[in-house]
Amino acid sequence: MKKIVLIFCFLFGSIYNSFADNYSARFTNCLTQNTTERDKVILVRWLFSAVAQHSALETEFQVSKEKINSYEIAVADYLQYVLGTICYEETKNVLDYEGEESFIKAFEFLGEVAMMSMIEDPNVAKALENYVKHIDPNFIKKFD
Repeated sequence: MKKIVLIFCFLFGSIYNSFADNYSARFTNCLTQNTTERDKVILVRWLFSAVAQHSALETEFQVSKEKINSYEIAVADYLQYVLGTICYEETKNVLDYEGEESFIKAFEFLGEVAMMSMIEDPNVAKALENYVKHIDPNFIKKFD
């Protein structure tokens, strides 16, 4: 009898985990599918304004408190809309069945989407490669 109970618990746990992973995938997919280009701009502006407050950057890239506040409001509005309306069921399910950690991972994914949106911009991509022109050609020859 104990073996049957253990087998049942194992099978139930496996089935539960596969559904749980499914909730996380659905949640992430919903966020991805419902984040528009306009939303990505909102995320990029908010992310940049937050990063600009880093102690190594704050004197170089000053963003006014008003702008920071407006970006924070825009992100809050976006999140309330996408989580509370568009992806409500997916949000509720991932929190109910997988917990906060899976929710946070999906939210981190949005940060990655914002970062990729920033890096994929042609002007940013070009700027990220500009340092190469300052590398001494003799330095590169060391590795031949």
